Amino acid sequence: MNKTKIVRMVLQIIAGVLLIALVSGIYITQLDRTISANTLNTISEMAIHDKQSIEQIIKNSWMRLEGVAVRVVRENDDTETVLRRLNMENSTNTDFRHIHLVAEDGTVFTDENTVYNPYDTDSGRDLPDGHMRTNYLANFEGEQKYIIQKVNFDDNSDTDELIYGVRLDNMTIDGHKLIGIVGIVDIKEFSKYIVFDSFIKNGRRRGYCSIINLSAKFIINNHKTSDDLAEAEGMFDLLDAGSQSQLSNDEILRKMRVSETFTFYYTDRNLSRKLVHCTPFGENINWYFLMVVDSEAFTEQTRAFVTLSVIALAVILALLVFVMLAATRERSKIAAADAKAKAQGDFLSNMSHEIRTPLNGLIGLNHLMMSHIDDPEKSEQIKTWLVKSHDTANYLLSLVNDVLDISKLRAGKVDIIKEPVNISKIIDEVYTMQAENARSRGVKLITQKDIKVPSVIGDTVRIKQILMNIVGNAAKFTPENGTINLSVSQEVNENEVKTIYSVADTGIGMSREFLDKIFDPFSQERNRNSDSVKGTGLGMSICDLLVKAMGGTISVDSEIGVGSIFTVTLPSVPAEAENEEISAPENNTPEKLELPKKKMRILVAEDNELNAEILLEILSENGFEVVHTVDGKQTVEAFARSTEGHYDVILMDMQMPVMDGCEAAREIRGLNRSDAQRVTIFACTANTFKEDRDRALESGMDDFLTKPIDVSVLYEKLAKLRL
Repeated sequence: MNKTKIVRMVLQIIAGVLLIALVSGIYITQLDRTISANTLNTISEMAIHDKQSIEQIIKNSWMRLEGVAVRVVRENDDTETVLRRLNMENSTNTDFRHIHLVAEDGTVFTDENTVYNPYDTDSGRDLPDGHMRTNYLANFEGEQKYIIQKVNFDDNSDTDELIYGVRLDNMTIDGHKLIGIVGIVDIKEFSKYIVFDSFIKNGRRRGYCSIINLSAKFIINNHKTSDDLAEAEGMFDLLDAGSQSQLSNDEILRKMRVSETFTFYYTDRNLSRKLVHCTPFGENINWYFLMVVDSEAFTEQTRAFVTLSVIALAVILALLVFVMLAATRERSKIAAADAKAKAQGDFLSNMSHEIRTPLNGLIGLNHLMMSHIDDPEKSEQIKTWLVKSHDTANYLLSLVNDVLDISKLRAGKVDIIKEPVNISKIIDEVYTMQAENARSRGVKLITQKDIKVPSVIGDTVRIKQILMNIVGNAAKFTPENGTINLSVSQEVNENEVKTIYSVADTGIGMSREFLDKIFDPFSQERNRNSDSVKGTGLGMSICDLLVKAMGGTISVDSEIGVGSIFTVTLPSVPAEAENEEISAPENNTPEKLELPKKKMRILVAEDNELNAEILLEILSENGFEVVHTVDGKQTVEAFARSTEGHYDVILMDMQMPVMDGCEAAREIRGLNRSDAQRVTIFACTANTFKEDRDRALESGMDDFLTKPIDVSVLYEKLAKLRL
């Protein structure tokens, strides 16, 4: 390198250093001004955010109290019933230490099954934890809602509680008109919501939040120090112990009386300068939110900004390169996000079409049937409409099941059952269920089997679901005179068996671009060949998730205009010898089931009027003797009143008012009578998660019926009972 180049480089370095120094000086000066101006704004924004969070907590507590009142007090209920509900509410509500209902005449109904009469001769201090009925009434004067600190009634009472109050209208208990409901909480529990985690250094908090009343007394004091000020009664104790406060106590009180938000500095007893921000709470909360921060926290940030600024300017060129690379990457992310959003938008649009189309059909069919119900000439047509309506409803149910399936799978809430699986039987059943679907489209369905280990450990239902989905899709996308080949083969290696399922079709095929995202939820390829075929775009995603949950793999090879081949490989082990017997393929044609000759008596527990009406009508028309109850308590009472052996079966809805199905089942099983243990109880619910089934069985129920109840499944279960 010659001398000229060296001089030029040195000059460039000096110029760069001078430029950096100049820019740094200007930046530091401006930074000092900016930080000084923005300090108050920063504190204000933080205080507003924390204050609004606390306000929301208070509002939520008021809403919970209103909800308790609605659940506890009902028209024409007696005092005993209300007290029992109130006790039950509080036993399940972890937010309130006590819940009281207050009447206009001073009567108080407590969650401890006690009623305090206003005409008692005592002073009114007989409520739990030193609360007075007279104060309850005074607090509701002119107020719809309130929250206050508990008032000390004597020198021995600890002020460690907050009282929530919500006014009630048009509610009475045995002639006592209620004025409001009161909830009492531990102030320590409330304090945990206002922990100030900012500006912590070396484990030391340099800021804290507290709540004060309009007299500047602490409601909650988070000024925790080792000195005696940790027990200060109010903000003025802290200010008086220090010096150089920008506002006097009188000025502070004047601002608080007019609900003004204000900020000031003061120096504490340790000569540390503090920034104090005070802001009032919203409607019905007569408190102030107090935030105190060491000014050192901000000057420290200034120094940190200066250091970082010099470093940042020194590596500006490197950062520019990094920004360019990051921008390119961000554009890719945005493009991917846009594509995902578009796919989800397409899914929602398609779901809307998929749901509205059959709903429109159902509504139209119902209109036609109602219009011609009395026309004898339309009886055959009405039967046809009923069949179409039934098929349409089943399609809607399958649509909902698909959405629920993928939600459970993506959340990891699906359990894979490990049981002996008859490979040949699965192929036969899939063929039986899909053959007519293929034939109706002019497509030929062929099966081939090369099975070395007839029975392996796996999940029959899930394997069948995967194959049904793939074969069903192949039928939809294969033109007339096409072929679908469903084959199975195996690779056996010592004690491991790999079962390979293949579905090959001569359909319209898929593009290479779409194959990369075929297993993504909401994905559907749109072209002139597939636009006429509608679907949710969830089937392949469900298959992919199920295969992965079973430790297998799924792949697809496809070419437009030629067809597609789906390959599912599932690893497993041979089933035990005693489970290897292969039964003949089942006949899937519905048969009329032989019900027990004895006239069965069924107790139906169902709170939904329409569901109950339908189920009672179906059972009654088929010769069953049916009794209906609307909640778990009525069900237990009806069974207890009956003679032993009167009821053969109980159809128990799991979600009912007063007492749910599981609790009712436990109550029945616990009755001291011979038939309490042997009566058959079926759980009936729309919740199909495994935990719901487990909860039903743990409560003493015998079996599980999924809503909407398939009548043929119900009859099949009833026919199997040994009565």
